Amino acid sequence: MSSATPRRIAVVTGTRAEWGLLSPVCDEIVARRDLSLEVCAGGAHLLEPPRGLPRHGDPTFGSSTHLLFEPTIIWVESCGHRVHRFEMQRAGETGRVADAAALGRGVSALAAIFERLAPDVVVVLGDRIEAFAAASVASIGGIRVAHIHGGDRAEGVADEAMRHAITKLAHIHFPASKESAARVARLGEDSARIHLVGSPAVDGLSSIAPVTTNQHAEVGAPDFVFLMHPVGRPDAEEEREAYAVLEALAARGRVLALAPNSDPGRVGIARAIEIVAERRRDRVRAFMHIERQLFIAHLKHPSVRAIVGNSSAGLIECAAAGVRAINIGTRQGGRERADNVRDVVSGDHTALARELDALDSWRPSGAHPYLAGGASRRIAEILATCDFGVHGLTKRCTH
Repeated sequence: MSSATPRRIAVVTGTRAEWGLLSPVCDEIVARRDLSLEVCAGGAHLLEPPRGLPRHGDPTFGSSTHLLFEPTIIWVESCGHRVHRFEMQRAGETGRVADAAALGRGVSALAAIFERLAPDVVVVLGDRIEAFAAASVASIGGIRVAHIHGGDRAEGVADEAMRHAITKLAHIHFPASKESAARVARLGEDSARIHLVGSPAVDGLSSIAPVTTNQHAEVGAPDFVFLMHPVGRPDAEEEREAYAVLEALAARGRVLALAPNSDPGRVGIARAIEIVAERRRDRVRAFMHIERQLFIAHLKHPSVRAIVGNSSAGLIECAAAGVRAINIGTRQGGRERADNVRDVVSGDHTALARELDALDSWRPSGAHPYLAGGASRRIAEILATCDFGVHGLTKRCTH
């Protein structure tokens, strides 16, 4: 391909966690002269964050500018681009039916954006409604879809169904593990379209040094990091679970608690964090968000004994970094586990206490199924050089 006609790549992001994985992919796209980057950011990025939970380094947080969207804006503008925003979720509208309505808004907004940008490929990651909206628009609109982390299993709220639906909408597959690649093939996808690249979540982890003791003290010198997302239960149930886990952690040490994502039930978890952080000020510090690199650096601090909750970070990033993870409930059901993970059934407080008490005897090896890094570079190279005839818009099921 001539350097004068770079392929235009539209990367779609809807959440802070997702952007942490997509940003190194964007770095690699920008580094290539045969690719041109457009970033579409919206969905949960545009939601007003709850009051009372500061950002790291900003204890007076409370402005109407959405914190989670800020790192995306800063990165894109630093590269000389502008962000293409799309609205989906709305403040105060929660629940699965509200998510379905948000999906419709995302489809309409992204259709207009893609018509204007005319990208060669739309890149999405994972299983959320923002990715599903983008993949639906692109596939129906005659634009190739590249899907990162397809083939994984993670039950979540409606995640399992949406992830595999995105696989069937996609034309280029970037699975993160051998098992996920095999699962994509079993869904009837042509092997020539499947590129085992590893997980972008692993890229650069080894170069992130632990925070200093002084930096760690800025967030309360935590022994535990709490990060729990809702699984679609009523707010009251999500609150009870989060409250019990936070109290169990606070009884054993200091806790850094981070806000949940925007899935149905998030209000309950946020409320539990606020209540426990107020009651246990000597033990619990709560923040809306900590930038990903700093988040990893805190996890690597030797005083952190484990991440506790149900974030995929416990099963992917923490597996690669050799950090213990206690995974609670079904949200990550079916996802591959390394030896850094211990699972606890939701609501089983005895089992949680047992795992917390046994932490010092448990040493993760750092081995994991997501390859050894370089996923972002491999993704960018394939986007630039893959044969669009092989990765055509017309697909045939192989089974």
